[in-house]
Amino acid sequence: MPYLQYTFVTGRVVEIEKKHSVKYQSVLRTRQPKKQETAESQKIINENNAIKNLRRIINTNFGYRDFHLVLTYRQENRPTGKEEAINEVKNFLRRLRNIYRKAGIALKYILTSEYGEKSIHHHLVVPNINPALIQRVWTKGRINVQPLDKTGQYEQLASYLIKQTRKTFLDPNRSLHKKRWCGSSNLIHPEPIIEIVKADSWREDPVAWKGYKITRCKSGVDDFTGYPYQSYIMVQEIELFPEVQQIELPPKKRRRRKRKQYRPIVSQELF
Repeated sequence: MPYLQYTFVTGRVVEIEKKHSVKYQSVLRTRQPKKQETAESQKIINENNAIKNLRRIINTNFGYRDFHLVLTYRQENRPTGKEEAINEVKNFLRRLRNIYRKAGIALKYILTSEYGEKSIHHHLVVPNINPALIQRVWTKGRINVQPLDKTGQYEQLASYLIKQTRKTFLDPNRSLHKKRWCGSSNLIHPEPIIEIVKADSWREDPVAWKGYKITRCKSGVDDFTGYPYQSYIMVQEIELFPEVQQIELPPKKRRRRKRKQYRPIVSQELF
């Protein structure tokens, strides 16, 4: 019997999931008994799915040298309530959009906010631009600018952003957004390529695509469906900006130091 294969192409990262289902199940693999779901286990599943979804969106829309921004408030500028904080973020995004438009760059963003008992700060992922321009439109406090690395895999960033809102997401008095995070309307949401593979099983050790390297592979039995699965992640192996690395500098010329010529001193007493 065949199985389903889902392929997500997200920037330099490709994720592949293989699984059986009620309709597509293997003759060689038997379904295991499902585990009883609990409220705590369901929270873990929901959070992991949120991290997975956000990871794919960040990998698709952002890359090397784009920014993860942390916007903080000075103590005297802290908002007095939730509505004031929402209005300040909206005004900041409106001014920021004008900055990007003047620079000829389309503004994409992912926004999360952490609302503590006394302080609040915002996290944004945005395209690369002069950080001084961003500071012009955020006058409430400091901006911490963290450029994204060249790996193309931003799972740690996605996990960090989701976990930042873990305490406030379900609290209506402290949650600034209706979801765990909000984003611009021009974000690309990657859709999977679904294939029905006519085989009873898959390779235990998957083979990477040409030019890619498998960084993680996981297989087993899903605790809540009872069906086997396999998932792995491949990252494209390319060197960014190779034209800079291929420039060969000319060898440095060694300067020859002129030796001083000493003239003999002839005493006049000899003549």
